[in-house]
Amino acid sequence: MTGDPASTLYDYADSISLDAQFHLVDTISGTDLNQTKIIDLCESAAASATCAIGDGATTSELKLLQLLDRNDTIRGDPLLDASEIEGNGAGSGVTVSHANKVEIVARSVAILEEGQTLDELAANVTAETEQKITQLRENTKLQGNLAFTSLVMFPPRPPPSSPPRPPPSPPPPTPPPSLPPSPPPPSPPPPSPPPP
Repeated sequence: MTGDPASTLYDYADSISLDAQFHLVDTISGTDLNQTKIIDLCESAAASATCAIGDGATTSELKLLQLLDRNDTIRGDPLLDASEIEGNGAGSGVTVSHANKVEIVARSVAILEEGQTLDELAANVTAETEQKITQLRENTKLQGNLAFTSLVMFPPRPPPSSPPRPPPSPPPPTPPPSLPPSPPPPSPPPPSPPPP
């Protein structure tokens, strides 16, 4: 597909409901490779390009991924050359190769049906996505072997619902205020003396 517009890939992906992004892959080897500087060089080399470093990168080898825009042309040469990387202090003893590889990142969203397990859902979505990518390769000018890597992510589960709390128990009744003890009954008056 070298020299073809990237829109060919995006248009076909849209026609089969495949939510995909397409990246051109350059492999860079050398010593003390500086990922941040290499990404900056990539983004300045291709106007408004979005670049990233692939998984498994080290300071001696990395995959440089350039996200293709619909308006981009699929190139057949490396985006950066070794002298440019070395001249900007992004590594030494650098070699760059471009094997005309396209990395496809596809995203799928599915809803768990009643009675279906998460593992079954993940397997179904993965198989459907792989089938669509195979169809994309067969119906565009992409050639070569496909290698699939799946990353399945589920949203966090809500915490289990806790049983409703019983209402707080009312405070124990307060006893009535105690009364002071009753005064003793008055003693009878002393007997009056007999008259004289």
